[in-house]
Amino acid sequence: MRGLLVIVLISSKLFAQDVSVIYKADTIYFYGYDFSHTIVKTKHPINDYVFPWIVYASEQNPPWYFEKRMYMNVIHDFSYTNKVNIKFIENLIVRNESEVIKEDETTGRHQLLFDNSNISSKKGKEIKEENISSEISNKLIGKFLSEYSLSQKTGIGLVVFIAEMNKEKESTLLHFVFFDVKSRDLISKVSYLKGASGIGMEKHWQENFSGSVYNFLNDYNSWLYRAYRKEYKRKKKRMRKLK
Repeated sequence: MRGLLVIVLISSKLFAQDVSVIYKADTIYFYGYDFSHTIVKTKHPINDYVFPWIVYASEQNPPWYFEKRMYMNVIHDFSYTNKVNIKFIENLIVRNESEVIKEDETTGRHQLLFDNSNISSKKGKEIKEENISSEISNKLIGKFLSEYSLSQKTGIGLVVFIAEMNKEKESTLLHFVFFDVKSRDLISKVSYLKGASGIGMEKHWQENFSGSVYNFLNDYNSWLYRAYRKEYKRKKKRMRKLK
């Protein structure tokens, strides 16, 4: 499992808006990394590492690199995800005091799981890959997005949902979600399953998050070049003029 990368592209036909809008846009809003619905399958508490992981991913993939690979203005606004991540960490601190594992009835996902062979997080028919056991369904993502409190009222948004951290499989599952800020409709979801490496909790997982972001940006750039060549040239020319 170490070093494995699986990319799952979800067809744009599943969403309410044409996926081409994310390649034609000149500006998007990046809302950061949402850990609040993560299934955590590790005996080691992660509450001290969530923000260091976010900082590391941001240092390795800074705003200028987003713009370089996506050929557009990428406005970073982590204010909402910062709030839900803080709440998630506070919940972890409380739950770490108990060995009782309960499913969150509101979201249908587990807030915290330890290694337990009797617990399965597979979602039945929604799972198309055996290893992707904790995919967040499109329906749930739509629900989460509808609850987002954002300063922006229109435009294209991008957020990364961390779906799972699995110590047994040494993997993380991340969903990169484009959505319409006004309607909160999903436009596209790209998922990355990546193997973990490194010693110590912080280093063990940080390359997963930053590496998945790096791969996502390179894949976006590649698809823009291959499938939207006209837009690629226009956007590249536009960005050169802005420098």
